[in-house]
Order: sequence, then structure tokens, then C-alpha cells
Amino acid sequence: MSNDTIRIMIISTIPDMIAEHHYFIKHVFPDLKEICKDYDVNLEYVDLIFSMSKVELSQCRSIRKYFESIDMNRTFFFCFRGQKLGCAPTYRDVDKLTLDKYPELVDYIGDISFTELMIMHALNPFEKHGECGYECLPPVKHSMFYFRDEKFLNNLTDSQKELYISNGDDEDVFVRDLKLAMAKDFVFSNKLEFDQKDDNTHINIRKYEGIWDESLNLKDFLCQYVHEYAELNDVSYDDLMDLVSELNLYDPQGSFADFKCENKDLKDIIIEDFVNELKFELSK
Repeated sequence: MSNDTIRIMIISTIPDMIAEHHYFIKHVFPDLKEICKDYDVNLEYVDLIFSMSKVELSQCRSIRKYFESIDMNRTFFFCFRGQKLGCAPTYRDVDKLTLDKYPELVDYIGDISFTELMIMHALNPFEKHGECGYECLPPVKHSMFYFRDEKFLNNLTDSQKELYISNGDDEDVFVRDLKLAMAKDFVFSNKLEFDQKDDNTHINIRKYEGIWDESLNLKDFLCQYVHEYAELNDVSYDDLMDLVSELNLYDPQGSFADFKCENKDLKDIIIEDFVNELKFELSK
């Protein structure tokens, strides 16, 4: 590896994946960090929402911040996907500096969701322009995708579906479902391509499920997640919650818990995937 620090973040839609974010930081990350110590590697977890100021959020710099974070270390990439496509940024949501740095974005603004843009930049990167011209970036070396099973949909009320499926009141359901299928197919197609090339670029894809629990709600998970993140990064819980308030997240009753994958705890599968990729990376 080029350095002894791995910096990971989770790409997902929000707020439907808050329970997964909490699960990762509470139950998965501590074990991953200890495992990395055995390999003399330091593991960091960053949530870019909490690394941005209110000014950056208000001035639409989030796409650039996420792209730049992926570019800092194109080694490991985590993504959790459910049945929500996510909202597509418009030109009002992207500043000129971002378009100057990644001009190919022009072809996708208004049509591709924020989450899909991050996935595209990880697997099939946009050209990066700077003072010395443009740079063709390589794909992220080790990508781990976890797709949530859709069986839970039948258990949701209409209000819950607004959070876990819908992207807005005026959306076309057929178009939404088609775009979601195409988004997932993009990941599988890239995996097939990388596997055929055998060029040391790996995409791991798993399908997992969670038990729906009406006694839970996302607000509790969000507060717990922020508390864990504040302790992990030695920052102020109150300041982070202040940033969260800017996102206007809402929380219907009910949430997922007890995540499973292939008859195992999802935690064990994620750790297994990560360790396999870490060993491969360190062996080169």
C-alpha cells in the first residue's frame, strides 16, 4: 500500500440507511480497526456530512467534497443500497468550481442521483481537471456493495414508504424503478468487466436483509450514530447535531435491525470481505 492509513466512508442514500450507518460504526468499525492494527495499518472512518461547514453545505460543494475524498485514496469503497434511488442534484446544487474540476458532470446533472454519481466516480471515474490539464483516474481497487433485500416493502405503511422508497411527490414510479434497476446493473456490469480483466480491481456484491421493528425509529439511531461518531473523532456532539438539523431529516416509526447476510450476521460478512481485500492489497 502507498501509506499505512486507510480512510473509509459509507456511500448511501439518507435517511433510509441511518440504521445501517449506526450498525457499521457501532458493531463493524471497531473490529475492523483492531484487525487493521494487526497488519500495522491505521483505519479511519469519516462521514463527510460532518466534515463540511454550514457554508459548504449551503454553497453546494458536497459533490466536490465527496469526489475529492474518494480521490484521496482510491483503495476501499463501501456502499449500502436499498430501494430508494435518491434525489438528483440540479445545476443549483453544483457550484462552478465543481463543474470546472469535473466537467463531465454536465452530462448527468438533473438526471442521476447524488448516490449514483458517487458510485460512478468510484467505479468509472470522471475526468479530473486542474492547472496541469486533465487526469484519468483509476477505479477504486476494492469496492464493497451491500444491497438490502426488497422483501421488507410489504411491511411498510404509506408514510414509511415515503422514506424508504419515494424520491418525491411528483416522481414517476416506473421511471424510478427503471433507474434503480439500471443503477444496480451498473455495479454488476463493472464487476463483470473487472473480473474479466483480472487487473486487481475487485467489486464485492452482497445481498442482506434486516428485521423490521415497529418499536424502533430512525431518530434514535441517528442520535446514537452521531454520539458514536463524535466520540470516535473527538468532536462535539452538539455541533454535529446542529449540522444534522440543517438536513431536515424526518423519522417515521419503525426501522431495521438484526441485519443478516447468507445466514450470518452482516457484521461477519463485512469483516470477511474487508479482510480478504486488505490481505490482497498488502500482498502486492
